[in-house]
Amino acid sequence: MPAPVTTAPPDSAAFLDAVRATGLLTPTQLNKAHTLTPTGSSASAASALVGAGLLTRFQADRLLAGRTDGFLLGHYILLDQVGRGSMSRVYKAKHRTMNRPVAIKVLSSDLTRTPADREVFQREVRAAGKLAHPNIVTAYDANELHDRVSVVLEFVDGPNLDALVRARGPLPVAEACEFVRQTAAGIHHAHEKGMVHRDIKPANLLVARPTPSAPLMVKIADFGIPKPPAGTSAFAAPEVRRGAVDPRGDLYSLGCVFYFLLTGRAPGAVPVPVAQARPDVPHEVAAIVHRLLAPNPTARFPSAAELLIRLDAACVPVAIGMDDVVSFDMPAYPVNPGYDSGYLTGRTAPPSGAHAVVELSPWAQLTDEVANGDTIPVELDTGPEPYRVKPPGHGEPVPLWMTAALLVGIVLLCLMGVGAVIKLLGK
Repeated sequence: MPAPVTTAPPDSAAFLDAVRATGLLTPTQLNKAHTLTPTGSSASAASALVGAGLLTRFQADRLLAGRTDGFLLGHYILLDQVGRGSMSRVYKAKHRTMNRPVAIKVLSSDLTRTPADREVFQREVRAAGKLAHPNIVTAYDANELHDRVSVVLEFVDGPNLDALVRARGPLPVAEACEFVRQTAAGIHHAHEKGMVHRDIKPANLLVARPTPSAPLMVKIADFGIPKPPAGTSAFAAPEVRRGAVDPRGDLYSLGCVFYFLLTGRAPGAVPVPVAQARPDVPHEVAAIVHRLLAPNPTARFPSAAELLIRLDAACVPVAIGMDDVVSFDMPAYPVNPGYDSGYLTGRTAPPSGAHAVVELSPWAQLTDEVANGDTIPVELDTGPEPYRVKPPGHGEPVPLWMTAALLVGIVLLCLMGVGAVIKLLGK
Protein backbone atom coordinates (compact mmCIF):
# COMPACT_ATOMS: atom_id res chain seq x y z
CA MET A 1 0.00 0.00 0.00
CA PRO A 2 1.52 3.39 -0.94
CA ALA A 3 2.26 5.67 1.98
CA PRO A 4 -0.48 8.30 2.32
CA VAL A 5 0.19 11.99 2.77
CA THR A 6 0.52 12.64 6.49
CA THR A 7 0.88 16.43 6.55
CA ALA A 8 -1.73 18.98 5.56
CA PRO A 9 -1.19 20.44 2.06
CA PRO A 10 0.25 23.96 2.50
CA ASP A 11 -1.12 25.50 -0.69
CA SER A 12 -3.52 24.93 -3.59
CA ALA A 13 -0.89 23.18 -5.74
CA ALA A 14 -0.18 20.65 -2.97
CA PHE A 15 -3.91 20.23 -2.44
CA LEU A 16 -4.40 19.36 -6.13
CA ASP A 17 -1.51 16.88 -5.90
CA ALA A 18 -3.29 15.25 -2.95
CA VAL A 19 -6.56 15.12 -4.89
CA ARG A 20 -4.76 13.41 -7.78
CA ALA A 21 -3.25 10.85 -5.38
CA THR A 22 -6.68 9.82 -4.07
CA GLY A 23 -7.93 8.59 -7.43
CA LEU A 24 -11.27 10.28 -6.80
CA LEU A 25 -11.43 12.29 -10.02
CA THR A 26 -11.26 11.24 -13.64
CA PRO A 27 -8.68 12.91 -15.93
CA THR A 28 -11.40 15.19 -17.29
CA GLN A 29 -12.46 16.17 -13.77
CA LEU A 30 -8.83 16.78 -12.79
CA ASN A 31 -8.40 19.16 -15.72
CA LYS A 32 -11.54 21.00 -14.64
CA ALA A 33 -10.24 21.12 -11.06
CA HIS A 34 -7.02 22.77 -12.27
CA THR A 35 -8.96 25.46 -14.13
CA LEU A 36 -11.24 26.14 -11.15
CA THR A 37 -8.64 26.18 -8.38
CA PRO A 38 -7.34 29.63 -7.47
CA THR A 39 -3.67 30.12 -6.64
CA GLY A 40 -3.27 30.41 -2.91
CA SER A 41 -4.18 28.38 0.14
CA SER A 42 -5.35 24.78 0.27
CA ALA A 43 -8.51 26.04 1.98
CA SER A 44 -9.42 28.17 -1.04
CA ALA A 45 -8.78 25.20 -3.33
CA ALA A 46 -11.03 22.98 -1.19
CA SER A 47 -13.78 25.59 -1.21
CA ALA A 48 -13.64 25.93 -4.99
CA LEU A 49 -13.78 22.18 -5.65
CA VAL A 50 -16.60 21.60 -3.15
CA GLY A 51 -18.53 24.50 -4.66
CA ALA A 52 -18.11 22.97 -8.11
CA GLY A 53 -19.38 19.60 -6.92
CA LEU A 54 -16.09 17.80 -7.62
CA LEU A 55 -15.51 17.00 -3.92
CA THR A 56 -17.79 16.57 -0.92
CA ARG A 57 -17.11 18.27 2.41
CA PHE A 58 -16.13 14.92 3.91
CA GLN A 59 -13.55 14.40 1.17
CA ALA A 60 -12.25 17.96 1.45
CA ASP A 61 -11.98 17.59 5.22
CA ARG A 62 -9.86 14.46 4.90
CA LEU A 63 -7.63 16.06 2.27
CA LEU A 64 -7.17 19.22 4.32
CA ALA A 65 -6.12 17.01 7.24
CA GLY A 66 -3.40 15.47 5.09
CA ARG A 67 -4.96 12.14 4.11
CA THR A 68 -5.01 10.71 0.60
CA ASP A 69 -6.28 7.22 1.49
CA GLY A 70 -9.64 6.02 2.74
CA PHE A 71 -11.72 7.47 -0.09
CA LEU A 72 -12.36 4.30 -2.10
CA LEU A 73 -13.76 0.95 -1.03
CA GLY A 74 -13.64 -1.39 -4.00
CA HIS A 75 -16.01 -0.01 -6.63
CA TYR A 76 -17.43 2.59 -4.24
CA ILE A 77 -16.47 6.24 -3.64
CA LEU A 78 -17.05 7.44 -0.08
CA LEU A 79 -19.03 10.69 0.05
CA ASP A 80 -19.70 11.29 3.74
CA GLN A 81 -19.73 9.74 7.18
CA VAL A 82 -23.39 9.53 8.23
CA GLY A 83 -23.27 7.38 11.36
CA ARG A 84 -20.89 6.33 14.07
CA GLY A 85 -21.18 3.83 16.89
CA SER A 86 -18.87 1.90 19.16
CA MET A 87 -18.89 -1.11 16.81
CA SER A 88 -19.17 0.44 13.35
CA ARG A 89 -18.99 3.46 11.07
CA VAL A 90 -21.55 4.15 8.34
CA TYR A 91 -20.64 6.03 5.17
CA LYS A 92 -22.71 7.33 2.30
CA ALA A 93 -21.10 6.24 -0.95
CA LYS A 94 -21.83 5.79 -4.63
CA HIS A 95 -20.91 3.06 -7.08
CA ARG A 96 -18.20 4.35 -9.39
CA THR A 97 -19.87 3.18 -12.62
CA MET A 98 -23.56 2.79 -11.73
CA ASN A 99 -23.62 6.05 -9.74
CA ARG A 100 -26.10 4.45 -7.30
CA PRO A 101 -26.08 5.87 -3.75
CA VAL A 102 -25.49 3.26 -1.04
CA ALA A 103 -24.67 3.07 2.65
CA ILE A 104 -21.50 1.20 3.60
CA LYS A 105 -21.25 -0.11 7.14
CA VAL A 106 -17.66 -0.82 8.21
CA LEU A 107 -17.66 -3.11 11.25
CA SER A 108 -15.26 -3.14 14.16
CA SER A 109 -12.71 -5.94 14.05
CA ASP A 110 -14.07 -7.09 17.44
CA LEU A 111 -17.18 -8.41 15.69
CA THR A 112 -15.28 -10.65 13.24
CA ARG A 113 -12.03 -11.34 15.07
CA THR A 114 -12.02 -15.16 15.04
CA PRO A 115 -12.61 -17.61 12.17
CA ALA A 116 -15.83 -18.68 13.91
CA ASP A 117 -17.01 -15.04 14.05
CA ARG A 118 -16.28 -14.63 10.34
CA GLU A 119 -18.14 -17.82 9.50
CA VAL A 120 -21.20 -16.61 11.42
CA PHE A 121 -21.00 -13.26 9.64
CA GLN A 122 -20.79 -14.88 6.21
CA ARG A 123 -23.76 -17.11 7.01
CA GLU A 124 -25.90 -14.25 8.30
CA VAL A 125 -25.05 -11.81 5.54
CA ARG A 126 -25.85 -14.45 2.89
CA ALA A 127 -29.23 -15.00 4.55
CA ALA A 128 -29.83 -11.23 4.75
CA GLY A 129 -29.10 -10.96 1.03
CA LYS A 130 -32.14 -13.17 0.38
CA LEU A 131 -34.51 -10.81 2.21
CA ALA A 132 -36.59 -8.77 -0.21
CA HIS A 133 -39.23 -6.64 1.49
CA PRO A 134 -40.12 -2.92 1.28
CA ASN A 135 -39.77 -2.60 5.08
CA ILE A 136 -36.25 -4.06 5.24
CA VAL A 137 -33.05 -2.28 4.19
CA THR A 138 -31.67 -4.25 1.24
CA ALA A 139 -28.16 -5.73 1.55
CA TYR A 140 -26.27 -5.53 -1.74
CA ASP A 141 -22.76 -6.76 -1.00
CA ALA A 142 -20.20 -7.68 1.69
CA ASN A 143 -16.42 -7.30 1.50
CA GLU A 144 -13.30 -7.55 3.64
CA LEU A 145 -11.31 -4.40 4.37
CA HIS A 146 -7.95 -5.15 5.99
CA ASP A 147 -8.95 -6.85 9.27
CA ARG A 148 -12.54 -5.62 9.05
CA VAL A 149 -15.59 -6.40 6.99
CA SER A 150 -17.96 -3.97 5.35
CA VAL A 151 -21.55 -4.38 4.19
CA VAL A 152 -23.02 -2.44 1.27
CA LEU A 153 -26.63 -1.49 1.96
CA GLU A 154 -29.55 0.40 0.48
CA PHE A 155 -29.19 4.09 1.34
CA VAL A 156 -32.22 5.42 3.22
CA ASP A 157 -32.58 9.19 3.03
CA GLY A 158 -34.45 9.94 6.24
CA PRO A 159 -34.14 9.92 10.03
CA ASN A 160 -34.37 6.93 12.34
CA LEU A 161 -37.26 6.67 14.79
CA ASP A 162 -35.04 7.58 17.73
CA ALA A 163 -34.20 10.94 16.11
CA LEU A 164 -37.81 11.40 15.05
CA VAL A 165 -39.23 11.05 18.56
CA ARG A 166 -36.46 13.08 20.19
CA ALA A 167 -37.23 15.92 17.79
CA ARG A 168 -41.05 15.74 17.78
CA GLY A 169 -41.89 14.12 21.09
CA PRO A 170 -44.38 11.24 21.42
CA LEU A 171 -46.09 10.55 18.12
CA PRO A 172 -49.82 10.62 17.35
CA VAL A 173 -51.34 7.20 18.04
CA ALA A 174 -52.19 6.57 14.38
CA GLU A 175 -48.60 7.33 13.28
CA ALA A 176 -47.09 5.12 15.98
CA CYS A 177 -49.40 2.27 14.98
CA GLU A 178 -48.45 2.63 11.33
CA PHE A 179 -44.72 2.59 12.04
CA VAL A 180 -45.13 -0.52 14.21
CA ARG A 181 -47.36 -2.19 11.60
CA GLN A 182 -44.76 -1.67 8.88
CA THR A 183 -41.96 -2.91 11.14
CA ALA A 184 -44.00 -5.99 12.06
CA ALA A 185 -44.50 -6.70 8.33
CA GLY A 186 -40.75 -6.63 7.78
CA ILE A 187 -40.11 -8.83 10.84
CA HIS A 188 -42.73 -11.31 9.65
CA HIS A 189 -40.98 -11.62 6.28
CA ALA A 190 -37.60 -12.19 7.95
CA HIS A 191 -38.98 -14.76 10.40
CA GLU A 192 -40.52 -16.65 7.50
CA LYS A 193 -37.03 -16.82 5.98
CA GLY A 194 -35.59 -18.13 9.24
CA MET A 195 -33.86 -14.89 10.29
CA VAL A 196 -34.09 -13.29 13.75
CA HIS A 197 -32.88 -9.71 14.08
CA ARG A 198 -32.02 -9.64 17.84
CA ASP A 199 -31.52 -5.86 17.94
CA ILE A 200 -34.81 -4.16 17.03
CA LYS A 201 -34.67 -0.62 18.44
CA PRO A 202 -35.66 2.89 17.29
CA ALA A 203 -32.16 3.68 16.01
CA ASN A 204 -32.34 0.66 13.68
CA LEU A 205 -35.68 1.70 12.16
CA LEU A 206 -35.07 4.18 9.35
CA VAL A 207 -37.71 6.38 7.76
CA ALA A 208 -37.42 6.62 3.98
CA ARG A 209 -38.35 10.01 2.59
CA PRO A 210 -41.67 9.83 0.68
CA THR A 211 -41.62 10.38 -3.07
CA PRO A 212 -44.40 10.95 -5.63
CA SER A 213 -44.33 7.22 -6.39
CA ALA A 214 -43.79 5.82 -2.87
CA PRO A 215 -45.35 6.72 0.49
CA LEU A 216 -43.37 7.32 3.66
CA MET A 217 -42.01 3.98 4.81
CA VAL A 218 -40.04 2.58 7.73
CA LYS A 219 -37.18 0.17 6.96
CA ILE A 220 -35.45 -2.20 9.37
CA ALA A 221 -31.66 -1.87 9.30
CA ASP A 222 -28.91 -4.27 10.42
CA PHE A 223 -30.28 -7.63 9.32
CA GLY A 224 -27.20 -9.79 8.80
CA ILE A 225 -24.97 -7.49 10.88
CA PRO A 226 -23.12 -9.28 13.73
CA LYS A 227 -24.40 -8.46 17.20
CA PRO A 228 -22.78 -8.92 20.59
CA PRO A 229 -23.51 -12.38 22.12
CA ALA A 230 -26.00 -10.99 24.63
CA GLY A 231 -28.38 -8.08 24.02
CA THR A 232 -27.25 -4.94 25.81
CA SER A 233 -29.85 -2.58 24.38
CA ALA A 234 -32.59 -1.16 26.60
CA PHE A 235 -34.99 -2.64 24.02
CA ALA A 236 -33.67 -6.22 24.27
CA ALA A 237 -35.92 -9.01 25.57
CA PRO A 238 -34.99 -10.69 28.87
CA GLU A 239 -34.16 -13.98 27.13
CA VAL A 240 -32.01 -12.18 24.54
CA ARG A 241 -30.04 -10.60 27.37
CA ARG A 242 -29.33 -14.15 28.53
CA GLY A 243 -28.04 -15.07 25.07
CA ALA A 244 -31.12 -16.85 23.66
CA VAL A 245 -32.19 -16.46 20.02
CA ASP A 246 -35.98 -16.54 19.69
CA PRO A 247 -38.25 -14.82 17.14
CA ARG A 248 -40.48 -13.70 20.00
CA GLY A 249 -37.52 -11.66 21.28
CA ASP A 250 -37.96 -9.43 18.23
CA LEU A 251 -41.62 -8.98 19.18
CA TYR A 252 -40.66 -7.91 22.71
CA SER A 253 -38.23 -5.35 21.24
CA LEU A 254 -40.96 -4.10 18.90
CA GLY A 255 -43.20 -3.67 21.96
CA CYS A 256 -40.46 -1.51 23.52
CA VAL A 257 -40.33 0.54 20.31
CA PHE A 258 -44.15 0.91 20.37
CA TYR A 259 -43.98 2.12 23.97
CA PHE A 260 -41.20 4.57 23.04
CA LEU A 261 -43.15 6.01 20.10
CA LEU A 262 -46.21 6.59 22.30
CA THR A 263 -44.50 7.89 25.46
CA GLY A 264 -41.12 9.23 24.36
CA ARG A 265 -39.13 6.90 26.62
CA ALA A 266 -38.07 3.27 26.85
CA PRO A 267 -40.32 1.10 29.05
CA GLY A 268 -37.65 -0.11 31.47
CA ALA A 269 -37.79 -3.31 33.50
CA VAL A 270 -41.17 -2.41 35.05
CA PRO A 271 -42.93 -0.12 32.55
CA VAL A 272 -45.43 2.50 33.66
CA PRO A 273 -48.79 1.46 32.17
CA VAL A 274 -49.46 3.11 28.84
CA ALA A 275 -52.84 4.33 30.10
CA GLN A 276 -51.04 6.22 32.86
CA ALA A 277 -48.19 7.56 30.74
CA ARG A 278 -50.44 8.45 27.77
CA PRO A 279 -54.17 8.52 28.69
CA ASP A 280 -55.34 9.25 25.12
CA VAL A 281 -54.07 5.89 23.80
CA PRO A 282 -57.04 3.58 23.10
CA HIS A 283 -57.36 0.58 25.39
CA GLU A 284 -56.99 -1.86 22.47
CA VAL A 285 -53.65 -0.30 21.46
CA ALA A 286 -52.33 -0.22 25.03
CA ALA A 287 -53.26 -3.89 25.42
CA ILE A 288 -51.17 -4.78 22.35
CA VAL A 289 -48.15 -2.91 23.76
CA HIS A 290 -48.31 -4.65 27.14
CA ARG A 291 -48.79 -8.09 25.60
CA LEU A 292 -45.65 -7.53 23.52
CA LEU A 293 -43.79 -6.51 26.69
CA ALA A 294 -44.67 -9.71 28.57
CA PRO A 295 -41.45 -11.02 30.26
CA ASN A 296 -42.45 -14.60 29.44
CA PRO A 297 -42.14 -15.22 25.66
CA THR A 298 -45.15 -17.58 25.69
CA ALA A 299 -47.39 -14.73 26.91
CA ARG A 300 -46.58 -12.60 23.86
CA PHE A 301 -48.11 -12.92 20.41
CA PRO A 302 -47.03 -16.24 18.91
CA SER A 303 -45.86 -14.59 15.68
CA ALA A 304 -45.54 -11.30 13.86
CA ALA A 305 -48.42 -12.44 11.64
CA GLU A 306 -50.73 -12.60 14.66
CA LEU A 307 -49.52 -9.17 15.76
CA LEU A 308 -50.42 -7.75 12.34
CA ILE A 309 -53.95 -9.14 12.65
CA ARG A 310 -54.40 -7.48 16.05
CA LEU A 311 -52.95 -4.18 14.83
CA ASP A 312 -55.31 -4.11 11.85
CA ALA A 313 -58.25 -4.66 14.21
CA ALA A 314 -57.15 -1.95 16.68
CA CYS A 315 -55.66 0.70 14.38
CA VAL A 316 -56.98 2.19 11.17
CA PRO A 317 -54.15 2.32 8.60
CA VAL A 318 -53.08 5.89 7.82
CA ALA A 319 -50.85 7.60 5.29
CA ILE A 320 -48.24 9.48 7.31
CA GLY A 321 -47.61 12.90 5.79
CA MET A 322 -44.16 14.30 6.52
CA ASP A 323 -43.10 16.37 3.55
CA ASP A 324 -40.21 18.24 5.21
CA VAL A 325 -38.24 15.60 7.09
CA VAL A 326 -34.57 16.47 7.05
CA SER A 327 -32.30 13.83 5.54
CA PHE A 328 -30.81 11.08 7.70
CA ASP A 329 -27.63 11.98 5.87
CA MET A 330 -26.51 14.25 8.70
CA PRO A 331 -22.87 15.34 8.99
CA ALA A 332 -20.96 13.43 11.66
CA TYR A 333 -18.17 15.13 13.52
CA PRO A 334 -14.84 13.61 12.43
CA VAL A 335 -12.85 12.19 15.33
CA ASN A 336 -9.44 13.89 15.25
CA PRO A 337 -9.56 14.54 11.47
CA GLY A 338 -5.77 14.46 11.10
CA TYR A 339 -5.62 11.03 12.70
CA ASP A 340 -6.70 7.84 10.95
CA SER A 341 -9.11 5.94 13.19
CA GLY A 342 -8.29 2.72 11.37
CA TYR A 343 -11.82 2.13 10.14
CA LEU A 344 -10.91 3.10 6.59
CA THR A 345 -7.30 1.93 6.37
CA GLY A 346 -6.87 -0.76 9.01
CA ARG A 347 -4.31 1.17 11.01
CA THR A 348 -4.02 0.97 14.78
CA ALA A 349 -6.69 2.86 16.71
CA PRO A 350 -5.58 5.68 19.06
CA PRO A 351 -4.75 4.77 22.66
CA SER A 352 -7.56 4.60 25.19
CA GLY A 353 -8.98 8.03 25.91
CA ALA A 354 -7.17 9.68 22.97
CA HIS A 355 -10.45 10.33 21.12
CA ALA A 356 -12.37 11.82 24.02
CA VAL A 357 -12.19 15.28 22.38
CA VAL A 358 -13.46 15.92 18.88
CA GLU A 359 -11.45 18.52 16.99
CA LEU A 360 -13.14 21.11 14.84
CA SER A 361 -12.56 19.80 11.34
CA PRO A 362 -10.53 21.73 8.75
CA TRP A 363 -13.66 22.13 6.66
CA ALA A 364 -15.57 23.54 9.65
CA GLN A 365 -12.70 25.96 10.30
CA LEU A 366 -12.94 27.04 6.69
CA THR A 367 -16.72 27.52 6.63
CA ASP A 368 -17.57 28.50 10.21
CA GLU A 369 -17.03 32.22 10.69
CA VAL A 370 -16.85 31.87 14.46
CA ALA A 371 -14.31 29.03 14.45
CA ASN A 372 -10.87 29.86 15.79
CA GLY A 373 -9.32 26.43 15.45
CA ASP A 374 -10.14 25.43 19.02
CA THR A 375 -11.28 21.92 19.87
CA ILE A 376 -14.90 21.35 20.80
CA PRO A 377 -15.89 18.64 23.28
CA VAL A 378 -18.56 16.31 21.93
CA GLU A 379 -19.87 13.20 23.66
CA LEU A 380 -19.18 10.32 21.30
CA ASP A 381 -22.41 8.50 22.21
CA THR A 382 -24.75 11.36 21.45
CA GLY A 383 -27.49 10.67 18.92
CA PRO A 384 -27.97 12.58 15.70
CA GLU A 385 -28.81 16.24 15.91
CA PRO A 386 -32.54 17.00 15.86
CA TYR A 387 -33.90 17.75 12.44
CA ARG A 388 -36.27 20.55 11.67
CA VAL A 389 -39.93 19.85 11.14
CA LYS A 390 -42.02 22.05 8.90
CA PRO A 391 -44.18 24.29 11.12
CA PRO A 392 -47.93 23.86 10.73
CA GLY A 393 -49.57 26.51 8.60
CA HIS A 394 -48.00 29.53 6.95
CA GLY A 395 -49.78 32.43 8.63
CA GLU A 396 -52.99 33.52 10.31
CA PRO A 397 -56.29 33.63 8.34
CA VAL A 398 -57.47 37.03 7.10
CA PRO A 399 -60.35 38.39 9.24
CA LEU A 400 -63.80 38.38 7.56
CA TRP A 401 -64.38 42.12 8.03
CA MET A 402 -61.19 42.94 6.12
CA THR A 403 -62.30 40.73 3.22
CA ALA A 404 -65.73 42.40 3.14
CA ALA A 405 -64.22 45.90 3.23
CA LEU A 406 -61.92 45.03 0.34
CA LEU A 407 -64.83 43.76 -1.77
CA VAL A 408 -66.92 46.90 -1.05
CA GLY A 409 -64.00 49.09 -2.05
CA ILE A 410 -63.59 47.24 -5.34
CA VAL A 411 -67.32 47.60 -6.12
CA LEU A 412 -67.26 51.37 -5.39
CA LEU A 413 -64.24 51.87 -7.64
CA CYS A 414 -66.02 50.00 -10.45
CA LEU A 415 -69.15 52.15 -10.07
CA MET A 416 -67.10 55.34 -10.11
CA GLY A 417 -65.38 54.19 -13.29
CA VAL A 418 -68.71 53.40 -14.94
CA GLY A 419 -70.08 56.81 -13.93
CA ALA A 420 -67.05 58.58 -15.40
CA VAL A 421 -67.47 56.75 -18.71
CA ILE A 422 -71.19 57.63 -18.91
CA LYS A 423 -70.42 61.28 -18.16
CA LEU A 424 -67.85 61.42 -20.97
CA LEU A 425 -70.24 59.81 -23.43
CA GLY A 426 -72.94 62.33 -22.49
CA LYS A 427 -70.70 65.16 -23.55
